[in-house]
Amino acid sequence: MNRHWCAGALLAILGCGGVERLPLPSSYEAHDPAVRGQIASLERRVRSLEDAGAADPELAAAVGELGRLYHGVNLLDSHAFTALEAAEDCYREAQRLDPSDHRWPYLRGFAEETRGDHETAADSYRAALAVEPELVPAIQRLAQSEVERGRTDEATALWNSALELRPGFPPALYGLGLLALDRGDTESATGYLERAIAAEPGAGRGHYSLAMVWRRLGDEDRAAQHLAQASHTDFPFDDPLVRELAYLPAGSAALVQQGLIAVQAGEFAAAATVFGRAIEADPTNREARKHLALAHVDAGQFEQAEAAYEELLALDPDQTSAHFEFAQLLANRGQTAEAIRHLTWATELAPDYKQAHYQLALLLERAGRPAEALERYDHVLALDPDYAEAGTRRATALASSGRPVEALQILHTRVANAPADAAAVQALGVVLRQQNRLQEARTALERSLRSAEFGPTDEARLRTELGGILAIEGRLQDAARELRTAQQLDRTEPQTSFVLGMVLLDLRRPEEAARAFATALAVRPELTPARLRLAAILAQTDRCDEALALVEGGRRFAGNNPAFAQASRQLRTACAER
Repeated sequence: MNRHWCAGALLAILGCGGVERLPLPSSYEAHDPAVRGQIASLERRVRSLEDAGAADPELAAAVGELGRLYHGVNLLDSHAFTALEAAEDCYREAQRLDPSDHRWPYLRGFAEETRGDHETAADSYRAALAVEPELVPAIQRLAQSEVERGRTDEATALWNSALELRPGFPPALYGLGLLALDRGDTESATGYLERAIAAEPGAGRGHYSLAMVWRRLGDEDRAAQHLAQASHTDFPFDDPLVRELAYLPAGSAALVQQGLIAVQAGEFAAAATVFGRAIEADPTNREARKHLALAHVDAGQFEQAEAAYEELLALDPDQTSAHFEFAQLLANRGQTAEAIRHLTWATELAPDYKQAHYQLALLLERAGRPAEALERYDHVLALDPDYAEAGTRRATALASSGRPVEALQILHTRVANAPADAAAVQALGVVLRQQNRLQEARTALERSLRSAEFGPTDEARLRTELGGILAIEGRLQDAARELRTAQQLDRTEPQTSFVLGMVLLDLRRPEEAARAFATALAVRPELTPARLRLAAILAQTDRCDEALALVEGGRRFAGNNPAFAQASRQLRTACAER
């Protein structure tokens, strides 16, 4: 093969660079200067190698690298269609120059598949497999392309070969399961799909397909179990050649998109690092700052999240969503006054922001300001008269404002009209309890639990309230039973475990109480009462170091809460006397 490009070859490369170097001859014009610089640099590299008469494989690698950059741009911005076209042109030329490199036909096939051209994509994948027969991602993608073309026998053979190379490969098992389901072989479909889900329990598409199998077999209970876990989440598989593409483009905008990829993968700390780099590249990038704050929250890095929100709002004080999100963080960390301030700001910026008014009402109620909470609930209901939860919470605010008769009338009516409205039933129990009408509260809760159908989470909340009432009545064993049932129904509700811990303390079962408080903290580390009580139990059992570490650790969740300083002093004094 001629080592120099002829005029025809030069024309072929126009999709990834042209005769002129700048402005960029490509049909794709990058918005970010950093990406434009990358493209220009790679084009100069291609031209330099061409002028130097480089060997075809070296020249192919440079052209292919330019194609990978264009492809990465498209992955980060699916609307950059011309970038994908440029990538394909580069891969085509790289493949022509070096047919022995499987990367270029494989990535070309992936680009063609993205465009929906499954026939051409299949040819490209086969070309890649001719060079690298054990390239499992190419086998998987080729099988999918064959299914799209109606060639199920070919797809079956491909997935079976993938399983030979990588036993238990979930996407292949899923594909075979779908084919078996399509031809009515429910027994084989069940086997394949159950194996696939066992390997990837979070793949919601697999749960949906298995639910359809069980429905065909007449087992509605199993079908319902899998439908509850169904989603659009597909079976993932590691594909390094594709995965690397999105991390090639430089610049602040590209880094934001790369950070979002890490967020989708659940790698929140890594995402925060990437968003931080995006801010370094462009300190005015508001999107990067917002995602940085959210990533810190998801990673449990609350102090860093607060700092990120403060910097964002200093840059853009009128960003309503940032005030709302910051308020949620502050509220969860016990900084109610600051949370109220930011929510108030959000409602002033967006008077029709229903959820901001609602959350503000909840916080005002929690802060012992029921009259102000009532005003906010009224505003929410003016915006949305059918917002049942706001109506229920308004009733509790009425009771706190010294108007229990009106509150109970609203709640009794609501429960009568909607017996399965768990929030209304719980609120009715709470208001009756606050009025010291314990027997009525208990009766209302027990009647609802017997007569209405509730989901696990709602039932857990009702049983937690019932357990609290039983504890007040001195029926501690019954209270513990209800609370344990609630805990089994929903382990994500910290209040249940906290109340259970208090009851177990009254029953003089400190070790069990400690486990309950620990369970509450595992879900909500910022729950100060649970942290302090667990620390006290640890200190009483000669585990002073653990108790002190627990108290000191609470400072990062609750800032300067004086309760921690007082608890620390008391623990040190008590431990020193032992």
